[in-house]
Amino acid sequence: MNLLIWKVVRRSSAGAGNPPLPDSIVTAGPPFRHESMPPEVALLLPNSGGASGVIAATARTAAGPADGAGRQALGLFLADPFLNLAAETGELQRAGISCLANLPSVQQHDPDFAQQLEDVGLDFAREVDRLGQLKAAGFQVIAIVAGPGAAAAVAPLDPLAVVVIPRVADFAAGFPSFRQRGVVAQQVAAALAESEWRGNLLGLASAGEGAHETLWPDVLDAVLCRPEPLAAAGTLSP
Repeated sequence: MNLLIWKVVRRSSAGAGNPPLPDSIVTAGPPFRHESMPPEVALLLPNSGGASGVIAATARTAAGPADGAGRQALGLFLADPFLNLAAETGELQRAGISCLANLPSVQQHDPDFAQQLEDVGLDFAREVDRLGQLKAAGFQVIAIVAGPGAAAAVAPLDPLAVVVIPRVADFAAGFPSFRQRGVVAQQVAAALAESEWRGNLLGLASAGEGAHETLWPDVLDAVLCRPEPLAAAGTLSP
C-alpha cells in the first residue's frame, strides 16, 4: 500500500516535563500524486485501502511500531463512516501500534464543506469521539486541529500532543507562510492554555524549517514535517 511518513522534530530545549513524542506519524498516501496538488490536500481524496489496509501495510514496514523513543504513531481517517473501531482496535493491538492520530482530518476542509460533512455526521465531533474511544482502550492519541475551537474540543481528552495543520484553502498559493501558520498556532496555544492542557504542541513545517528551530513560533514544542513517500524516506523493509 502507498504510505506517507510525517517526521517529528523536537525542540532541543523543550518538553522536559512533557511525555516523549513518536519519531513520526505514518499515514495512507494519496491515491495519486500531482505536482500541483500538495500531499496534505491529496490525502483527503477517497482512498480504497481503508483502516485495515493502512494498519497491515504499516506493520509490514520498518517504519512500523517500535518500543521506546523510536516508536511511530499511525494516522487514520477517524471520520470514516465504514471504520469499525471495535474490530480495528484488535488489529492495532496485534500490530503493536500504541499511538494514533486523526490524520487526515476533516479539520483540514474549508468551513463550508466541513459544515456539509457535519450535516451528515461525518464531522470533527466523530473524530473526537473516536479519539476518546481509543484513549479509553489504552492507546496514546495525537489530536490534529486547524483552529482554536477544535483545540478546546480535544483538550479534555488530554492527548499526548496537539498538531496544528493548515486548511485546504491555505494551500491555494502554495505552502502557507510561516507567519500565517504561526498566527494560528498562537490562537490554538491560547485556547489550550485556557483549557488548562499542558502537553506537546506541534505545527506543520517544511523539512528545511524543521532543521532551524530558531524560526519556529515560541509556542511550539516540536514540528511535524511535511509528508514524504515512505519508500523515499528509506524506511521500507528490505
